[in-house]
Amino acid sequence: MLKGEGANQYVNGIQISCTYPKINHLLFADDCLLFFKADANNAQVIKECLTKYCEASGQKVNLEKSSIFFSKRCKQTIRDNIKSITQVENESLNEKYLGLPNEVGRSTNGAFKYLKDKVWNKIQGWIEQILSAGGKEVLIKSVAQAIPVYTMGCFRLPRGLCHYLNLLIRKFWWGSEEGKRKSCWVGWDKITQPKYMGGLGFRDIETFNFALLARQAS
Repeated sequence: MLKGEGANQYVNGIQISCTYPKINHLLFADDCLLFFKADANNAQVIKECLTKYCEASGQKVNLEKSSIFFSKRCKQTIRDNIKSITQVENESLNEKYLGLPNEVGRSTNGAFKYLKDKVWNKIQGWIEQILSAGGKEVLIKSVAQAIPVYTMGCFRLPRGLCHYLNLLIRKFWWGSEEGKRKSCWVGWDKITQPKYMGGLGFRDIETFNFALLARQAS
């Protein structure tokens, strides 16, 4: 029904580019995301589609668990009208959805600050321990560099954040003495090379981020 209404232009979905098709719904995991223009006509068509579906399937939409999100420029009168039609009053959205931030916007550093905190909390706990070079290598590869992988598969992280994560890992690898950082005897570009090329096989965060995003285009 949603595809048919979209084809008839009764429901105006979102369009990320003029050459891309409009999308008025996405089904992901146990959630159904509906996209439509903020006006009474679109809201009424969506409401009718949901009502027909519920009558045919015997299922019912839980309006208390449903939420609606408007753009910042949407007027309050329009918001109230759409909420009245759809009977969805909850405008709040969680900061994260399936572990990823809902809104990134221009302040990307703030949106991905949780990655800094996660990596730093892990490394801070390891610093106090006496670890061999092999133990550090295992922790870096299996934990520290694995924390941002899920996020990097969906978003391009800011360059400053990538450099900061690399810096934390470098400091942990080379260690510190009496509160002072030790000298880095080998460049980071050498350490991130594969072992058969003389490196340690550590991942450069920014390069690995590009690789994960490129995989989606294949």
